[in-house]
Amino acid sequence: MLQGKSYLRKKTHVSGNEYYYIHIPARLAHDSQFPFKEGDELIISIDTARSKMIIEKAKKRKRRR
Repeated sequence: MLQGKSYLRKKTHVSGNEYYYIHIPARLAHDSQFPFKEGDELIISIDTARSKMIIEKAKKRKRRR
């Protein structure tokens, strides 16, 4: 299992909108087993009972012809 330590950051835009960021350490993201790449669409789920966040790649849609 790949593991790294990070922090949740909150930023407020001048428009008043709030955004939350989680930084992924480079040593984790550069590992050959890291399953994501820039531009991937992700699904984020929260398991509140276990205080866990689950991040998965979104399934690609099949195009109809």
